[in-house]
Amino acid sequence: MKQLLQRWMKSAARILGVVWKPLLGLAVFGMVVTMGYRWLSLQAKASAESVPAAQGWRYLGEGAVEATEVNLSSKIPGRIASLSVDEGDPVRQGEVIAVLESEEISAKVRQAQAGLQATDAQMEQARLAVELEALRTEDQVRQAKAALEAARAKWEMAQNGARPEEIRQAEQAVEAARAQFMVAQKTWNRLEALAKEGVIPQQKADEAEGAFLAAQAQLQAAEAKLQLIRDAVRKEEKQAAWAGLKAAEANLQLAEHARMQVELRKRDIDALRAKQLANWAQVEEAQAYLKQTLLRAPADGVVSRKMAEAGETVAAGMPILTIAQQGQWWVEVFVDESVAGGIQRGDSVQVEFPSLGKRVEAKVTRILPAADFATKRATNERGSFDSRSLQLRVEWKEPVQGLVKGMTARVYARKERK
Repeated sequence: MKQLLQRWMKSAARILGVVWKPLLGLAVFGMVVTMGYRWLSLQAKASAESVPAAQGWRYLGEGAVEATEVNLSSKIPGRIASLSVDEGDPVRQGEVIAVLESEEISAKVRQAQAGLQATDAQMEQARLAVELEALRTEDQVRQAKAALEAARAKWEMAQNGARPEEIRQAEQAVEAARAQFMVAQKTWNRLEALAKEGVIPQQKADEAEGAFLAAQAQLQAAEAKLQLIRDAVRKEEKQAAWAGLKAAEANLQLAEHARMQVELRKRDIDALRAKQLANWAQVEEAQAYLKQTLLRAPADGVVSRKMAEAGETVAAGMPILTIAQQGQWWVEVFVDESVAGGIQRGDSVQVEFPSLGKRVEAKVTRILPAADFATKRATNERGSFDSRSLQLRVEWKEPVQGLVKGMTARVYARKERK
């Protein structure tokens, strides 16, 4: 039993030796790294505090450079066809920096344009048809009115008989109608020939044709009236004259109804005009979507973050890039109240960028108490209190070549004159 106990103790000692030696080495290494880091930090702070001291400036603190950022996103979903910038690249407002694939949207634009063209063609065709129908109905109305007058005259003659003065008046009416007919016929022949040659619109020839047909109807009516006056009126002709009068009245009513139908067809043109406006709206909407495939920089600045790459599909509103706006830079530092004494809002300070080796003039824009922590603790409880920190926000607008959000910035204030 005693030998077994001795063996167990020896084994335990060997195990402890194997385990504690690495742990002890790690502990020593951690202490060395920590002490080295603190020594380097103190050396950097001492360097930062000592170098500007000879130039009339005192060190306040350091922080990370901040900037006003805007996200670039697409209003429409799609696949990124090209992305021409990387993080740290400068951009100008309005510059195209990303392009989305646009085949589908381009197809929609063409489809909308085709619909608009079809509606335009329908509207033009309907307009021409209505104009032609209006000319025809007007001719029909004039012819129906002339026929009605002839029928009415025939009926009156059938009732009253003819007198010599009526015959003379009828003959004069025939001569006048024949002269008007000849003029209308010549005018129509001349305009029809010019229309076929393309010198004048066809509409002018159609109007001349209508005038010719009206003159022809008037001549025929005048000749018929003269013939009736010359012929002896029999009793059986009275019935025929009465029937002709009623037929002429019916024809005139039909012509007037056709004129009303033309007015109704004009309303169809109004409906097509509304459809045309809707097609225009569709074309403009599709073209607006097509413009959204070109993503432009919203402001001058530097690309601070890149959240997508070419070839990726993005949703509407999904940020693709973040741009730090040029001319809107600041840094926030926490300064011991004993060091920040006398500093006021609006005071001029200097900001140094160690990695760039540059300095700019800046202004203190905000001073807030940082009450969350103290930079120094009281050493006794009686008559003493903690030394608090103040949060200073320092802004500048001067452009700094190579400056990127997140860089270290050191803030210096002028030494107080004693």
